[in-house]
Formats: sequence, C-alpha cells, structure tokens
Amino acid sequence: MTENGDTTQTNVWILVDQRAKAKTFESVAHHLDDAGIKSEIVTITEVFGTVAKGAIAGGAERLLRGLRVAMKGRNDEDLVGAVRRARPDVLAITDARYVRGLSLLESLTGLSMLQVGIFADYDFNPDWTRSGVQAFVVPHESYRARLAKAGVDAERVVVAGPAIQGGFARDLDRAAERESFGFGDDVVVLVRGNSIESTALDKLVFQSTLTETEARFIFHHDGDAATASALRKSADQYGLKALMFGNVSDLERYVLAADVVIAGPDDPYVPEIVALDRPLLFVGDEATAAHQVDFLVDQGAATHIADLLKFGPEFDRFVGEESLKAASEAAAEISTTSGSKDVADAIALAFEKRDEWQTVATPPPSEDAPDDSEAPPNSAFEVIGSGNSTSSTDNDERDRDEDQDFSGISRAEAKEQLAGLIMMERDVERRLDELERNQERWRNRLELAREWNEDDLASEAEGILRGYMSESDDVARELDGIRRQKDKLKSAARGEVQDDDAPDSDHLNEIENRFRKMEIDSDLKGLKDRIRKELGE
Repeated sequence: MTENGDTTQTNVWILVDQRAKAKTFESVAHHLDDAGIKSEIVTITEVFGTVAKGAIAGGAERLLRGLRVAMKGRNDEDLVGAVRRARPDVLAITDARYVRGLSLLESLTGLSMLQVGIFADYDFNPDWTRSGVQAFVVPHESYRARLAKAGVDAERVVVAGPAIQGGFARDLDRAAERESFGFGDDVVVLVRGNSIESTALDKLVFQSTLTETEARFIFHHDGDAATASALRKSADQYGLKALMFGNVSDLERYVLAADVVIAGPDDPYVPEIVALDRPLLFVGDEATAAHQVDFLVDQGAATHIADLLKFGPEFDRFVGEESLKAASEAAAEISTTSGSKDVADAIALAFEKRDEWQTVATPPPSEDAPDDSEAPPNSAFEVIGSGNSTSSTDNDERDRDEDQDFSGISRAEAKEQLAGLIMMERDVERRLDELERNQERWRNRLELAREWNEDDLASEAEGILRGYMSESDDVARELDGIRRQKDKLKSAARGEVQDDDAPDSDHLNEIENRFRKMEIDSDLKGLKDRIRKELGE
C-alpha cells in the first residue's frame, strides 16, 4: 500500500497482452476506482521470440527478464524495474502464458505481492495449475472444481465474470437495434471474419452459398485490411451477396441484433457474445482454445463445425428457431452483462484477504444470402458480392449430363462427394506447395550460413529445414490418401450394381439444384469440368 496524506490507497496491477483485453479490463479498473481502489492497466509484451522459446532457452528467469510493460505515461519499461518502482499490492494476471516467469517476481524484486489469476474467457489453460498463483477468479463453478482437483484451495477461487467491454454492459433493446439496421424478420448471421483463419474463411464464404436456410450474412473485419480484401474477393468469386463492416465503436449493437455469431475458437469477443445471450457457432481448428469450445458446447450455448465441408447441414440444424432459442437460454445461464463489476468485486475481496492468502502455502501445482442484402442508409455496412458466381456454366450441356445414369452410387451423390474431395485436395496441395517453398528458402539460408561460417545460424537453419521436411512428408501422405479416396469414389460411381436405395426424383432434383450452386470453382476453370475429368467422361 502507499500513503497519500491520511488516505491509504490500494494498488492493483491488471496485466493484459491484447488490445481487446485491455479495453475489457478498463471497465474492471473503473469499477475498482469507484470502490476506492487504485488500479492500473499494464500491457505486457515480449522483447524476444515467444514465451515458449524463452522458457526453453533460459528458464523462467530469462522469460521474466524478457518482458516489457507499458502503462499510462510510460510506453516501454522493464517489468522487474517497473514493479520495484510501483510496488503493487495485487498482481492480477489475465494470461496463463506468463505465470511461470511471474512466479519469480517476489524473489527478484524483494516485494511481497498477491498474485491473482483471472480467467479472461472460458478457456482453461493447464498452465494455471502449474503456477505459483495464490488466488483465482473463474467464470463458472465447474472451473473451481477443476482447480480444486489440481490442489488449489477452493476458498481462494472466486466465481465471477468473465469481464466484458463497457459498451456490452449497456441496456439495449434488441428489437429496436434490429429495426435500426433494417433486418426485419431475416435470420442474421454475424461472422467475426478477422478471428477466423484465412483459408477457413474462404471456405466459409463458399459454403454459405449452399445453405438451405434463408439467411443474411454480415461479416465483421474489424479494420483488418487483409481480411476485408479476402472477403470481397471470396464473395465475388462464389456469388454470395452479403454485408461487411469494419471497426466500430458500438460493436455491441451489431452483436445483439444478430441471431447467431460465427467466430474462431479463440475470438477475444467470446465473453461479450455470450453475455448478450447470442448463440455461438465456432468454425475451424479448436486447438487454440479447445477447453473454451468444449465448455460452451457442453453447456448448449454453442456448436462447433471443425470440417467446413459439413457446414451446410450443421448450420441449417443450428439456426432452427428452437435450436437458437435453446442456445440463447443456455448463454443466459452462463453469463450476464455485470461480468466486469463482478470481477472487480472479486479482486477487491482478494485484496482484503491478501495477508491470509499470501501466508497460507499454496499446495504443489499439479502436473496432470437473400436478394435484399442491401446496406441500410447511413450504416457502417458495405455490400460485398453481386449474388452471382464469377464462373460460367453451360446449361444445355448440364441438362445433357443429367440424362446419364450411374450404377452403385447416384450421379448426384458422386458429384457432391467428389466436389468436397476436390476442395480438400486443392487445400492440401496449396499447403504442400507452401511447405516446399519454405524448404527451399531455408535450404538456401543453410548454405548461406555455411558460406559465412556462421555455425550457430547454420544449426538453427538446419533444424528448421528438418521441421519443414518432416511436415511435408505428413502433408504428402495426407494428399495421397485424398487421391486414393477419389479413386474409390470414381470406382463406386462406375460400379455394375444398381443402388436400390437411390434417392427419388424430387430429392435428386433438390440435390442437383444445390450442386449447381457449387459449380463455381474458377481456380480449376469450373468445378464441373474437373468432375467430368475425374470420372473419365
């Protein structure tokens, strides 16, 4: 504590490492200030490599000494020196990546501080249970139970939050917001484009043209120029007419007005989306936030589509009226818009108990698109895509194709399955080409390092090259498997046994109509031509 006249003030540091999270915890700091607790947002950055690299190269102490901080009035400062200068009483840590290094702060600075781990979202990082953190603020009772199993005293785990950005705590009328955007009765799908990996985002735009549900897609690129450019290109190529917008100061209005939000597993706005009771649809690889995805899916507030080739039927199921209602109700059970105040109250409680929680030893850590998608006037929306594919099709030739018969598997089924395999094959080929380019790049660097007698650089280059070569072997095997699967599909399509369970003509027409929308692969000069070639027609 610091003395200021006759007034004793607490000093709480809230460590963050993302712009979005800094904005989130500003609301927590405001609530602490209102409670008479002096607090400060401290942005933490790394001056070398990654945390993992630092931990391997020199252990936790080197990791700690490689961290810099920035705060109001000070843009770049050594973390250890900054702690000695400011002497915070409570260190609130919002990212588990740094807990190993921060565990040495007391021994390096000679200061006694209560370290509180705050879960900034719904992800449960195992690093929390391998840290010296003395207290926790978690968003759900189940996380308290998991920490208790790892040996953490349950009395020092407070259930609160997660914290959300201030704007999302505003009292807004959803119906009024939808009316202001001109959404009417449309099913509105908000896609957080910049939180989704670029290749997955391209596939998502394509798959959005194949859904049976009439929906209005709205893409948020949040000011990311690369994402905006990619979305314009994909929308034009695949014929998706949609809306797009960038960085806005009132994102909460857009989220609240949506019926469902599509996002990447580690989207920083997940707590805000859940707080507004919006159903979440995660797409892509969940490795970056597997616990968060599993938790929200288990609670019924979200669904996850890992394989975007299955997007259409999964999306149609999830956006049904009853399904969306159930997901919204589940989200309402998990979180409220008071998350930031609740987290501030938990930090205040931790400060009150700091002497008790610092002196009691912590147990050893465990090792275990509709046609009316026009932008409303005076809005932030940009219309992307014309609604028509950039690839051409020959209707007369297509009609002749439909007269042909396949045995063993229907022609429509063969085309639909083969289309998916071709998309997968193209993606894997692209990855393999990129890996081969990286191999060549590091092979040249290895030779350069040897020419200059830079043995340490040569050793680094050789290790990286080996990594790319190993990964290339794995991707090549994956590509070989896809091509074998294509061969099996073509053999089935040419089989001599007639499929007695083939779909009736109405169902065939439905499948054919959906597939006509898929025949837009301009990179391969028309997906239909590629399918004919693969089937040997």
